[in-house]
Amino acid sequence: MKITECRVNRLENPLGFLLGEPSLSWKVTESQGKRAVQNRIVVSKNETMTDICYDSGVQAPFNAVDFPLRIPLQPRTRYWWQVWVRSDRGEEALSAPAWFETGKMQEPFAGQWITPDLPGDVHPLLRRTFSLPAKPVRARAYCTGLGVYRFWVNGQPGSREYLAPGCTAYDKWIQYQTYDLTPLLQEGVNTFGVMLGNGWARGRFGFDGVAGHPDTGERGAPVDMFADRFWFLAEIRVLCEDGSEVVLGTGPDWQCAPSPVTFSSMYDGECYDQDREIPNWSRPIGDRLYPYRGVTVGNPKVGALTARLSPPVVEKHRLTPTLLHTPRGETVLDMGQNLTGIFSMKIEAPAGTCIRVQCGELLQDGCFYRDNLRTAQSEYRFLSNGTPCEAAPLFTFYGYRYLKVTGWPGEVDPACFAGISLYSDLPQTGWIETGNEKVNRLFQNALWSQRDNFLDVPTDCPQRDERMGWTGDAQVFISTACFNMDCAPFYDKYCRDLREEQRVREGAVPFVAPVIQLNNSFDPDHGDYGACGWADAGAVVPWMRYLYNGGVDALRRAYPGMKAWAEWVHREDRRTGNSRLWKAVKFHFGDWLALDGPRSGFDPEATLGGTDLTFLCSVYYYYSTSLTARAAGVLGLWEDEQRYRTRAGEILQAIRQEYYTPGGRCAADTQTGLVLSLFFGICPPPFRQKTVDRLTELLRANGGRLKTGFLGTPLLCRVLSENGENGMAYDLLLNEEMPGWLYEVNMGATTIWERWNSVLPDGKISGIGMNSMNHYAYGSIVEWMYRHVCGLRPGQDGPGFVKAELHPQPDRRLGYAKARVNTPAGWYESGWRAREDGGFAYDFSVPFGAQARLHLDGVEAERLTVNGVPALSSGISFVPQGDGVGAVLEAGRYHFE
Repeated sequence: MKITECRVNRLENPLGFLLGEPSLSWKVTESQGKRAVQNRIVVSKNETMTDICYDSGVQAPFNAVDFPLRIPLQPRTRYWWQVWVRSDRGEEALSAPAWFETGKMQEPFAGQWITPDLPGDVHPLLRRTFSLPAKPVRARAYCTGLGVYRFWVNGQPGSREYLAPGCTAYDKWIQYQTYDLTPLLQEGVNTFGVMLGNGWARGRFGFDGVAGHPDTGERGAPVDMFADRFWFLAEIRVLCEDGSEVVLGTGPDWQCAPSPVTFSSMYDGECYDQDREIPNWSRPIGDRLYPYRGVTVGNPKVGALTARLSPPVVEKHRLTPTLLHTPRGETVLDMGQNLTGIFSMKIEAPAGTCIRVQCGELLQDGCFYRDNLRTAQSEYRFLSNGTPCEAAPLFTFYGYRYLKVTGWPGEVDPACFAGISLYSDLPQTGWIETGNEKVNRLFQNALWSQRDNFLDVPTDCPQRDERMGWTGDAQVFISTACFNMDCAPFYDKYCRDLREEQRVREGAVPFVAPVIQLNNSFDPDHGDYGACGWADAGAVVPWMRYLYNGGVDALRRAYPGMKAWAEWVHREDRRTGNSRLWKAVKFHFGDWLALDGPRSGFDPEATLGGTDLTFLCSVYYYYSTSLTARAAGVLGLWEDEQRYRTRAGEILQAIRQEYYTPGGRCAADTQTGLVLSLFFGICPPPFRQKTVDRLTELLRANGGRLKTGFLGTPLLCRVLSENGENGMAYDLLLNEEMPGWLYEVNMGATTIWERWNSVLPDGKISGIGMNSMNHYAYGSIVEWMYRHVCGLRPGQDGPGFVKAELHPQPDRRLGYAKARVNTPAGWYESGWRAREDGGFAYDFSVPFGAQARLHLDGVEAERLTVNGVPALSSGISFVPQGDGVGAVLEAGRYHFE
């Protein structure tokens, strides 16, 4: 028996994170037993586990997904911990020591905010040389900046992180990062050097400002959302071998110089002038080689300075391109995959050579194309001084598959280039494989779109002049995301973004979070907030984060935002008639990009769907209120739970009265209207089959094709599979004509498109106003693949998959399907294979300490074998369930025939 994957707040050995009440978790593998019978947790201030600050003693088993560590924590302190487990078979195991280290907590910084004595638009280098009296044994840097920063120590990169301090509304809160400098420092003289770029805080971002134009030297209209100058703040603490401690912070004794980065923009890219490099600037020898300037101490207008919640953005994949020569004579590199990140180039070019690289997502007529990026220039320019080097952008990111290269000396060698995929450092946890290669490619497309849009915030798209944390996209995709990756830390940070915006909007949730725009004032009658299905992220995201990952303290931290959103909608209800309906009196996106809207028949760039807006608003009013009641129940807030349950019941009754006739016809008579009615239980139970029949009628009337948009599509196949129409759900999956998921695959997509018709059958893009090739919302079909095709679902009564449901709903057309998911509780496997005799074989794996409710359709226990033994002799208790059988499975592996 082994204990593995010891985590704190779902993070491995977190350094300097904002932890709140730390949640410890671990997994048991290679055990003959099925569950723990005893546990012990010990916490120490040293790795030898002798300086004990907490000892639980031997107790009845803890929740291995969420053990709340309730001890007082000290700043800048590393805590080591171990867990001991005894299984029900008498096995014992002790984990290797894991650790977490606190940040500064409430301590003030030893440093001051500094800004370089340079013009405000000049990108700076900052540096400080200092001495250590002895060999360092423990060294930390606590850093943040405006806009984004990278740092070096004695000429070596200080971290593999990109785009720190991350994307927040800096006027509300800004994160600082903690770094371990111990291996980078030395006895004697050392130099700490920093470079800064505009990032999200400076330059244009959002819908304000205009593009730069590098050809003419214009840099666009500088918007400078949060700062009109570059700023940096740091504290460096070094404990030396002789017992001395050296503490230094940013202050007036730091130096600056112009950087070789002459331009940076999240949308427009970066320019780098090799002639402006200062040799050895981040080494002590650099002190004597350049007339550095001074810095000024000041106070930028930022919100609360907070230890990090964001997992770092790091390099996750490296791709090798192929070379294309287009009909227009362009030199283009094809990465073979649409991705988010940067690229590197090995350059040997004569002095004065200007190499230009432009980014695009697709080709048109075999030629480079980038018009769907709108105003985003999305390029990189490198001016060579003749010194061979490997160059890569430092302070931006791109969404691209294709690179158009100009100015390269001689023939472009693709081996000199690499595509670098960047996203938040989240481990992949879910895999799906089927007997249909196109469906497998669809799964990969959705996974890549998640990777590409999980760069610190859940963005809508990574390439055009947008790249924002749209709340609607986030809430419809979160379940898929949590199957695919361990997303808990990522969503903890996003919940903080949501809550910070709610504080200044009387509880309302904006269209995007964080909000980065010039005019961020609250207007109760207008403004970019409070849209149904978008703003409901304020309730959906915290609840789904809890359901898939566990963590009561995380839910407790997010609950005020859930409650604030529920109360805001309730006030809207009272303001518009107190009818328990949320009336659509302001702008709502509705079933965005559905194909049944008033302009859908003739406008390929139509956006609005045809489902009644007040119906959609009221359904989400009911949903968010119900989730808030559930969360209150988990947290033991009984008065809140009762109030929201009662209110949800009143909302449900009002919707039924308004939208269902006495004979059972639904007035929201669209595919999406009926899907939501069935999924959320709006449909009165006596009329459920009638509503299902009407939904299938609408699908057949449309040639068996969907018309749903952002709100209907994620639930469509789930509703069909859950209401006796599993075959029709597979029909939609396997449809290879537009609109359909496999149509995109057939058209060469490597990510999920924003629109069903993003690219037309002739290969032409359908429009450029709003047309991303990398938008994960419709990738939510993958949740249905996990839940229904493969059959794995989280149990509502055991968050983090401590309890799960196994209910595969196979279709012979796929041949086989299987999912492997490394949940917080451990590894689950769920899958099936069609047999030649017309039956199915099923394989399941349940992790140690977990329990799964099994449901197999269309079989009888008498005709079933388990691991080669007749089911009725297997020791498993089977009961009739629907047209099949059910059972409860403990930890183990199971093969059913």
